[in-house]
Amino acid sequence: MGNSNLAEDIATENERSLSTLVRTMARFQGKFSLTIVRCNYASLRFAMLQKLRDLSTVEYQELALEPATKTLYQTILNAVQEQPPKALIVLGIESVVALDDLLAGANRARDQFKQDFAFPLILWVTDSVLSKFSRSANDLKSWAPPPIQFTMPPDDLMNFLRQKADQAFANVENFKLDDCEIELLENDLLNAALDQELQASWQFIRGLVESKKNQIDLALEHYQQSLTFWQQNHQLERQGIVCHKIAQAYNRKAELHRAANQDYWQEARKYLQQSLESFEQAQLHDLAAKCISELGEVLRRLAAWEELQSLARKALEMHKICGTPSQVAEDYGFLAEVALQQSQWAKACESAKLALSVLAQAGINKKETGLYLLLLAKGQRNLIPCSTVNPPQPPLAKRGSQSVFSPLEIIETLTQAKVITQPQDDVQLYLRILEELRTLYFEQGEYLKAFDIKLEQQAVKSKYGLQAFIGAGRLQPPQQIIDIGLESGHSQAEIVEAIEAASGRSQDVKRIIQRIGTPACKLTIIHGQSGVGKSSIIQAGLVPALQLTTFDARDVLPVLLQSYHDWARDCGQSLRSGIEKIKGVSLSTPIATPAAILEQLQLNESRNLLTVLIFDQFEEFFFAYQDQSSRRDLYDFLAECLNQVSDIKIILSLREDYLFYLLDWNRTTNLSIIEDDILNKKIRYYLGNFSMSDAKNAIQTLTERSQLDFSEDLANALVVDLAGKLGEVRPIELQIVGTQLEKRQITQLGEYQQLGSQAKLKLVEEFLDEVIADCGKENKDIAKVVLYLLTDEKETRPQKSFAELAANLRIDLVESELVLEMIVKSGLVLEVPGTPKRYQLVHDYLVPFVRQWDKAKLPEIREKFEEVKALKQSAKEIRKNCDQQQEELEELLAIQNRNFKKQEELDKKQEKLEELLTILNRNFKIMAIFIIITIILFSIIVVDIIIRGVA
Repeated sequence: MGNSNLAEDIATENERSLSTLVRTMARFQGKFSLTIVRCNYASLRFAMLQKLRDLSTVEYQELALEPATKTLYQTILNAVQEQPPKALIVLGIESVVALDDLLAGANRARDQFKQDFAFPLILWVTDSVLSKFSRSANDLKSWAPPPIQFTMPPDDLMNFLRQKADQAFANVENFKLDDCEIELLENDLLNAALDQELQASWQFIRGLVESKKNQIDLALEHYQQSLTFWQQNHQLERQGIVCHKIAQAYNRKAELHRAANQDYWQEARKYLQQSLESFEQAQLHDLAAKCISELGEVLRRLAAWEELQSLARKALEMHKICGTPSQVAEDYGFLAEVALQQSQWAKACESAKLALSVLAQAGINKKETGLYLLLLAKGQRNLIPCSTVNPPQPPLAKRGSQSVFSPLEIIETLTQAKVITQPQDDVQLYLRILEELRTLYFEQGEYLKAFDIKLEQQAVKSKYGLQAFIGAGRLQPPQQIIDIGLESGHSQAEIVEAIEAASGRSQDVKRIIQRIGTPACKLTIIHGQSGVGKSSIIQAGLVPALQLTTFDARDVLPVLLQSYHDWARDCGQSLRSGIEKIKGVSLSTPIATPAAILEQLQLNESRNLLTVLIFDQFEEFFFAYQDQSSRRDLYDFLAECLNQVSDIKIILSLREDYLFYLLDWNRTTNLSIIEDDILNKKIRYYLGNFSMSDAKNAIQTLTERSQLDFSEDLANALVVDLAGKLGEVRPIELQIVGTQLEKRQITQLGEYQQLGSQAKLKLVEEFLDEVIADCGKENKDIAKVVLYLLTDEKETRPQKSFAELAANLRIDLVESELVLEMIVKSGLVLEVPGTPKRYQLVHDYLVPFVRQWDKAKLPEIREKFEEVKALKQSAKEIRKNCDQQQEELEELLAIQNRNFKKQEELDKKQEKLEELLTILNRNFKIMAIFIIITIILFSIIVVDIIIRGVA
């Protein structure tokens, strides 16, 4: 009776709220008013809006915000500027990821709301949004009367929960429930008497929501509480579903905590086996078919090959009856992996081909195709003869014999796999493909291609937090941090803070962003020595942080340039893609000239975009354009940007020994906006070495992100060793030494001390040796000599042209070009553009390591080069002779084939002749018989005539 009365009272209050809302929209026609409606549940909101459409005499418009919405004012303006509505209801505010930023921006733009929106504005919010409104937009909220409230009756709340529970178990992968609804349901259900089954369902829903937020431990607690009830009551279907979700939670823990992934995979295996048993007992074949595939993947990760082989065969039988083509292909993929582990190369190729064939026949082009192509290539590669650099020519194949795959075929297969597979979909698979490609290229003597693949591996590992240190390369945007932050519902400010930390220079990133947000700072020049990490801080810290930052309700559009051969085209393309991505529009006009770029930058002001043009490695521009007249276009463009576009910031980043080149721009262009003082301290931002405390913080953030368990004692000792007498840590040296420690898996102080008192020197030497080894065995000495020639007796690093190096080396130009390109890409040597190009060791601190190489060996190395050249010449002659012999052999084979064909023709003629003789003999015999018979008949006639005559 009490519940019935309460339900009636709530229904009456909801009707009153509807009437109030109808009157408000009618009363404030033609002028701005703000109304806040509190409603905690989507289903209730839907019902109330249905009734509102029937009751309201005002034709209002609804606007649903997307989760990525950043500004409330601009989003509303974009929606209504063509045709203002009579009233506007804004929905979906609770779904906005950066809600605090959106509300704070709306509060700052509150006067614009009154000025531009002459209609009633109704914001539909939940309790959690309402509380944030009070904190972040209290001034704007003060313009609204007390919120209009809609409440869900208790019985409806129970029905709502049962409906959600049924949805969760029926379609668990696509089940959605907003955080705010969960929080509100939990509060509303505190005093409700839930039966045990509903309580178990509620715990399962809580687990789903926490799992999507990456709160895996909380999710597991809820799942376990739910599982207990279903096990006690022998409800096999729900028991299997919960076990399946528990297994998925452990798989996620294995991804997030790689150091303990084996333990988590074992737990996932256990629960997947339980889930499979439950589904099989309940004869739920479709659920069992899905579960067995996931169990196979876990067994693969655990390298449980015998068990995987047995399971894959069972799964194959199951999936052929009640599975999908993708599942069947996956089973063949498992069998291919097992065959590879058992060195059954032909069987691996066969299974991989079957997987590809199943997908092709079904018309499916899934990302898994990349895996099957990799498995196929691995099988094919092991069928290659032992000598891979110069494989022997196979004998003439007989019909039905097994073919041999060439390295080029396998490289083509792997390249196809690489194109199909995207690192954001399966980063581990992508890295496996790269490793196979790199190894194959290296074995074929394609050292540059192999090295390019190695650099890509490092970049991908850095981007996805799989590697703490990057050597002499550049840090990549921390994609894993961004993805997890967005999945977990973190605010944009929290994600930006994590990005800043991951860059290793959080304070510098913060300061540069502060400069961008300061109206007076339109131009910033970042400068520092080579190797301090200018490109890394821009690429891995500044750009991704700006993409998630807003200034005064304006989105930020960073446009990054790192190449200047056609700067207008590249800048236009980057600008265009950025506008289209942020604003969701398609630009029809090309942007490939300074004038077109300038036009779009001016339009960005009306788009509410703050554009940040970032010119990284800007010294490259001065060498790409040698004379002042060719530089004029960019000079004038930058000046017009500074003078004519209000919502723009420009950042130039260059090595400090090239700062003086900017004086040319200053001298030839009107830069009054910066008082014609391009090198003013207020404009320049110096990026130097790490202080010891900054270096320790960098080590901590880099290792935590990649889950490298560096002890604090090791970090302290490493910083002391790297700082030395200088008292500062060179970022490039930190990265190089850290890379070698990571490769050696040294994470404790005792392990580091075992390297001896010269541990740092030993690790740097190892890095140099690896770069030299990457050049290939036959180029190893060339690489050593090149590095040595880029130093001198004064312990400095002089610049030398290619011609100077080649003259000292006395070797073929092609080989020296290869080595130079590789050591430039490694980061050890700088390519100084100009006419002619010159080369320089990247940093002074490398000189002593390179100079340790014995100069006395130079004549010996040159002599070795001469021997190698002589051997190569001999090899060329031998190869030439072999080619001639091969041609002669092929000619003889051709003659033999022609003779064979002639012999076949003679044999055929002989057969025809014999056939004709046989026919002739047969005809002769018939003729003879005919003649004999004729003679006999004639004789009989003659005898008969004689007898008659006698008679």
